[in-house]
Amino acid sequence: MKFTLPTLIIATLAAAPVFAEPECEGEGPMQPLWQTVKSFEDAEGSVEVAKLTGDGCYEIYGHQNGHKVEIYYDPRTGAELDREED
Repeated sequence: MKFTLPTLIIATLAAAPVFAEPECEGEGPMQPLWQTVKSFEDAEGSVEVAKLTGDGCYEIYGHQNGHKVEIYYDPRTGAELDREED
């Protein structure tokens, strides 16, 4: 099958929402990252990396319940927004 440049551009733009991370930009005070990490660890998780993403979310890479996880949290409420497990 032969693809043209416009076809590839349209396919890429259509797939972009699939790869999008949650957005956490907003108003109000942010809770410290360590509080989110502690909540994750209290839920039987072990943290490998915890960071603030470019979109303003907290992101934790680690292990929980025997699975590798990547979890996004709202930095203002501490609520889990998205989770990917292996």
